[in-house]
Amino acid sequence: MVGREYIELLAPAREAGHGIEAIKYGADAVYIGGPAFSARSAAGNSLEDIAKLVEFAHIYNARIYVALNTILTDDELAEAEKLAWSLYKVGVDALIIQDYGLLRADLPPIALHASTQMDNRNLDKVKFWEKCGFEQVVLARETDIKSMAHIASHTNVRLESFIHGALCVSYSGQCYMSQRMLGRSANRGECGQPCRMKYSLYDADGKTIAKDKYLLSLKDFSAEKHLAEMIKAGVSTFKIEGRLKDLTYVKTTVAYYRRIIDDFISKNEEFHRMSHGTSRYGFEPNLHKIFNRGLTTYNLSGKREKMANIYTPKSMGEFVGTTSFQKGSTLQINLADKITLANGDGFCYVDKNGDLIGFRANRAQGNNIDLPAGIRVQPDAKLFRNYDIRYESAVTNDICSRQIDAQIVLEETTDGFALEITDATGDNAKMSFASQKNLAQNPQMANDNIIKTLKKTGGTPFRVTDVKIDTQNPYFFAMSTLNEWRRSLINELISNKLSAWKREPRLPMEEKLDFPSNTNDYRLNVHNSQAKKFMEGCGIANPAWSYEREPKNKAELMRCKYCMRFELGICLKDNVIEASKFRQPLKLVGSDGAEYSLAFDCGKCEMAVIGDIKK
Repeated sequence: MVGREYIELLAPAREAGHGIEAIKYGADAVYIGGPAFSARSAAGNSLEDIAKLVEFAHIYNARIYVALNTILTDDELAEAEKLAWSLYKVGVDALIIQDYGLLRADLPPIALHASTQMDNRNLDKVKFWEKCGFEQVVLARETDIKSMAHIASHTNVRLESFIHGALCVSYSGQCYMSQRMLGRSANRGECGQPCRMKYSLYDADGKTIAKDKYLLSLKDFSAEKHLAEMIKAGVSTFKIEGRLKDLTYVKTTVAYYRRIIDDFISKNEEFHRMSHGTSRYGFEPNLHKIFNRGLTTYNLSGKREKMANIYTPKSMGEFVGTTSFQKGSTLQINLADKITLANGDGFCYVDKNGDLIGFRANRAQGNNIDLPAGIRVQPDAKLFRNYDIRYESAVTNDICSRQIDAQIVLEETTDGFALEITDATGDNAKMSFASQKNLAQNPQMANDNIIKTLKKTGGTPFRVTDVKIDTQNPYFFAMSTLNEWRRSLINELISNKLSAWKREPRLPMEEKLDFPSNTNDYRLNVHNSQAKKFMEGCGIANPAWSYEREPKNKAELMRCKYCMRFELGICLKDNVIEASKFRQPLKLVGSDGAEYSLAFDCGKCEMAVIGDIKK
C-alpha cells in the first residue's frame, strides 16, 4: 500500500474528457462514475471512455477511481459484481464503494475505498474499514483537523478528505430527506437535493422565525488555508467535490490546489507527489470566479461559524463592491480592490425582501454598468459577480500541457543509428534504425538541427530537455527521418510505461470483525441479503433493513453538524436573550406544506431533522 507521505490531489470528472483535462492541469487521480451504481446517477460513463481515461492517466502515474457507491438490491449486486470485473479489466485502480454486500461478492483483486457515504466520522469506523481490507477511507466532511490527527495516529490506512466544493448538510449516507420527500434516494444516487429548497421556521407557538428561505443550504467548502495542517495531521488524499460541475470549475480547482500542495511539498522533503509531470497553462486560477455559494471552512477548526447561504442555492460568485446609486439604467458601484468589470458580466444581489436578483450587464465602463430594462438596485447592496466573461473565456480557451522531462541519446550502430529516451521517472525506451550514414558538410549546423528536431515533443507527454549525440562522425539527417524516429521512440516509451504499470491489490480482510456500533436501525443502510449477512457476521443480530426498503412512520431524516439556531442567532448557549423569544420545539415547514420537527444536541453541536412518513 502506498504510504501517507505520498500526497494525492483527487479531482472529479463528469465524463472522461473532464478527467483528462483534470490530469493535464495537475490531478494525481480522478474519480468518475461508471455505467451504473454511482452516487451521482447523472454522471455515468461507458467502459470504453473509462479505458481511454485510464490509459492517459497511467502515463503520468496518475490513478483512476470509479464510484460504485450506492446501496444495491440483490439483483443489482450481481450486476455490480460483473461491472467491477469489467472495470478491473480496463485498468481502473480502485473502486469506491458503500454497500457492505460487495464485501461478500466475488470482486476482482482491486483496491477498495470506503465512500464517505459509509459515514466515516470517527476512529472506530475507520479502524473497522481498515480491518475489512480497504486501502483508503474517505472521512466524513464534518471531521475536524484534530480528529483527523487522532484517527491517523491510530490507523495505517490512507485517509482521504474533501477540500473543496458543495457540502451535504447531513452526515453523508445518513440523509433520507430526498427519499422521504421525493421518493429519490440519496443512497441510491438519485438525491433530489431537498437541502437546496425553501423552508420556513416556526416556534412551538407558531411564531415565524424565518420565512421562505433556504434554511438547509450550506455554502461551499474551501480548505485552501488548512492544507498544510491536514497533511501534517495525516491526510494523504485531498478530494475536490464536483462530478456534476463544468470544465471551468475542474480546471480552476485542480490548478489552484495543485499549486498549494506543490508549494508544501517543496518545503517538506519527507512528502512526495503521487504522479509525475509539470503542468503549464495560461490563466490565473481563482476560486471566487467559479461556481460557489460563498465559501466556508465548515468544521475544520472544530469551531462554529456561520456556514449557510439562506438566500440562494445558486452561485454567488465573487464580491465586487457595494452599489452607490442608480440613474436611469446606469448603476454606479463602489468597487472592491483590484476589481474591473466587463461587458457581459453576470451579477447578483440580495434585495430588501431578502430575494436574490440576478442580471447580465449590457455595458461596463469603469465603475458603472448599464442594467437590463426593469432592474432597480437599492443603494448599499452587496454586489457579486457570478459570471466573469473574461475569466470564463480565458479558462475555456486555455490549452494546458503536462509533460515529464526527458533526455534523448543518439548513438551510432553498425548498420545505422539508435535512439534512447529516459524520462525523469527512470522509464526508458530504445530503438534501432537501419540507415545510410551521410556525413555532414556543416557539422555544427547538422548537430543543431538534430537537437532541435528531437526536442520537438509538443503535444506529447514528454519534454526533452537534453539531447546527446554519441556518434563517431557528424552526420546529416533528413528532418522527416528524425521526426519519424522521434515519434516511434516516444510511442515506445508510452507503451513501456503502460506495460510496467502496477496497481495496488485488494488488501486482505480480517476473519474476526465486530461492527463498531450497537445501533441497529435503518441507518445501517442494509439493502440486500448479502449486506445483511455481512452485518450478521460482524455481530449485528437481525440487522434492520434500509429506510429505502422499509420506510418508517417516524424517522430521523438528517443529522447535521450545522445548527439552524446558531445560524439564525438564536443559539441557546450564545444568544440566550434572543433564543428565549421563541418557545421550543422548533418546526421546519417545506414549501409543499410538509412539516418536520428539529431536535438539538447542544453537547455535540448537532441538529436532527425528524419527519413522519409522507402520506
